[in-house]
Amino acid sequence: MKKLEENFIKTSRCDLLKLFLFSGLIAFVVTNCDNRHNTYDNRYNTEVTTIYGRVMGILDANNTWAWEGVPYAKAPVGELRWKAPQDPDPWHGVMQAKDECEPCTQLITGADLIRTGTAEGSEDCLYLNIWRPRSQEDNLPVYVWIHGGSNNIGKAANYNGSVIASRSNVVVVVIQYRLGPLGWFTHPALRHGDSLDDSGNFGTLDSIKALEWIRDNIEAFGGDPDNVTITGESAGAHNVMNLVISPMAANLFHRAVSQSGGMTTDSVGEGEAQAEDTVAALLATDGLTEVPGGDVEEYLRAKTSHEIFEAYFAASNDTLPTYDAYRDGYVIPGSVVATIRSGSYNKVPIILGANQYESKALMPLYGSALGLPWYNLILVLQGLIPSVDDVLPTQNDKDLYELTGYYGSRNWQAKFVDERARALRDQQDDVYAYQFNWGGPGSGPSPFDFIYGAGHSMGVAFFFGSDMSMWGYGFSPGNDTDGRVDLQNAMMAYLANFTRTGDPNGAGLTAWNEWSNVDGEPKVIIFDSDFDNAVLFMSNEELTIPDIHTAYL
Repeated sequence: MKKLEENFIKTSRCDLLKLFLFSGLIAFVVTNCDNRHNTYDNRYNTEVTTIYGRVMGILDANNTWAWEGVPYAKAPVGELRWKAPQDPDPWHGVMQAKDECEPCTQLITGADLIRTGTAEGSEDCLYLNIWRPRSQEDNLPVYVWIHGGSNNIGKAANYNGSVIASRSNVVVVVIQYRLGPLGWFTHPALRHGDSLDDSGNFGTLDSIKALEWIRDNIEAFGGDPDNVTITGESAGAHNVMNLVISPMAANLFHRAVSQSGGMTTDSVGEGEAQAEDTVAALLATDGLTEVPGGDVEEYLRAKTSHEIFEAYFAASNDTLPTYDAYRDGYVIPGSVVATIRSGSYNKVPIILGANQYESKALMPLYGSALGLPWYNLILVLQGLIPSVDDVLPTQNDKDLYELTGYYGSRNWQAKFVDERARALRDQQDDVYAYQFNWGGPGSGPSPFDFIYGAGHSMGVAFFFGSDMSMWGYGFSPGNDTDGRVDLQNAMMAYLANFTRTGDPNGAGLTAWNEWSNVDGEPKVIIFDSDFDNAVLFMSNEELTIPDIHTAYL
């Protein structure tokens, strides 16, 4: 990699003049993703040459360099909508990779995960962000982050990779991919004989295209293309597992981490039904009962991406489904577990994990559908309702909430961690599993410890080295206990070791044993803390869905 440290230059008079003119609204720098091929230099010479053109980055936090909004594919617009991603067009001059791009089209969503009926973002969104330590090292491990959000929300701008890059000494890449009915959409009217296009798995193919870009370009940023770890949480973990089983992703990554993975693959028939619902929603918005002229493809392509999202949301009683990958037999050969059991998948060292109370993070949102006042628990956390007792006045009310969260979460662990770990261990070594427990009584703040506890997404900030967490409670002022910080340090160290070697273990860390299929032998490491120290230990408990159903009933 170019010796960036030696190319450090201070602001010149010309640069100061440009800044002055910019403040006077004479813009010398275009900050959107459509036209950033400017040739002026910034304060730090972070110029890197990719196979498509030169890019200039910035000095970022935590003593890192960053390149933001780098295109890894051509904009999937016009005739390229609902097509496999194409290589980006080369450019002349130096692209100023210093500004976040628009997110992929999605519904505006609040911090409480409640969707609105208004869309934001753009179809021109296939960009990635890169961070690396401010050093002269080459051949650094590459850590790829695939964001979550039910495959219908999420954006790269929500994740700053500078802490991981600096503390773990890796190159971090955060990618965006098409979402919702633009990312996963299969309809007979859109099939024209190309196996990739006809798969409907456009969001999956976007991730594969991003990995191809990394393979071909990351060395210029100091990364090792032969040591790439893919990591994701929630829907991002679903996408990680889809890459593990997809033959299209072979040899593009070398380790995998699935954090709080949920969602299952769908049949093509299920995907077609969802596509028909989309068409019906658009027709309802237009006040029509059938597609004009009968040309479904023309009708769909004439709609803006915002219209597609907003129509589906309005026609579905203000809901939007998850968007699972389709078992098309080409990009996704089958279900995750069945494909692993067949032995025909991408065998790499892998970590699987879930949180102790995954379901609790979602329960306040769906409580009203059950005729229960659980949504008001959010208002308790916001200080708008005095206490949990005002929402759940009796012990039976509290027990129902607790047991629903407990057994729902154990079912999650059984289905998306333990079953998959057992199937993987039948085929390969280097299978590791964890359960994240931080946030419950003794480690998390009250009443958060009861309402959410170790809920869905709470582990992200610990692995990511972030001082912000979902819901804002895990790392809010006053909650930065020594135990929480100690746990975060340990989890980051495990993941850094795994990214480098495929083994999370290292000096000073509690031993993290591989998953064993032998009854009574170690299965998962428990990540927890008290208010003073991390609490780490191995558990030999294995959960199965039949056992959980029997216990619950």
